[in-house]
Amino acid sequence: MERINLSAKVRTEKGRQAKKVRAAGFIPAVVYGKEIEAVNVAVNAKTFIKALTGEAGTNIIINLKITDDGTNNELAVITYAIQRNPLTDEIIHVDFRNISMTEKIRTKIPVEILGIPIGVKDEGGVLVHGLTEIEVESLPGDIPAKFEIEVSELAINQSKHVSDLVVPQGVTILSNPEEPIAMVSPPTKEEVAPAAEAVEGEVPAEGAVPAEGAPAAEGKEGAAKGAAKGAEKAGAPKEKAAGDKKAAAPKGKEAKK
Repeated sequence: MERINLSAKVRTEKGRQAKKVRAAGFIPAVVYGKEIEAVNVAVNAKTFIKALTGEAGTNIIINLKITDDGTNNELAVITYAIQRNPLTDEIIHVDFRNISMTEKIRTKIPVEILGIPIGVKDEGGVLVHGLTEIEVESLPGDIPAKFEIEVSELAINQSKHVSDLVVPQGVTILSNPEEPIAMVSPPTKEEVAPAAEAVEGEVPAEGAVPAEGAPAAEGKEGAAKGAAKGAEKAGAPKEKAAGDKKAAAPKGKEAKK
């Protein structure tokens, strides 16, 4: 595996003081391992980001040259953890793990999906991603930069699993071999909601839009007139049918009283 050289200097700034380190163009970091005590260091941000975005990614082996008051110490490390600002995605802290080139280590390898499935191109299916990283165990020098898996031949309801990966010699897969990495799901169907049906005899609410072919409502006045007409047909006096509150005046002597 490719190695890179990276310079670091021991730092005394901790906690909130680490902002000064970042403002000067460095990334606060810590180095730890079985055989060493944890050391707080700072690495050049541009150099580290360039190495991180290279072909080997985060699993690249780094020859970390640590300077402390004029003394130099070189350690083989890998990037174990990266902390980022959730708003800007800026790297704000890095954990380096000291390794031995003769001892196996566990790490996670990214998976890259190649091709467009025929189930997506020809059948309208949807490519669903499963695992994006595979846990492995190997000597540091045998760690692959990434796994690649071809999915062009996948039809709808077909998938590729961890067991389908091509694994380099010296690398042991620790992830479940039955875990899916990529699958093609059937296209989703849009459901159309049924139109609401009017209930026979139901009076529409005021302001509601009448159904097609139904007479438009005329407000409270129209409702009152309709009630009056119905009452008149039934033989009721017009005054009562119209809802007149005043009773008809009596005739003759009773009227004078």
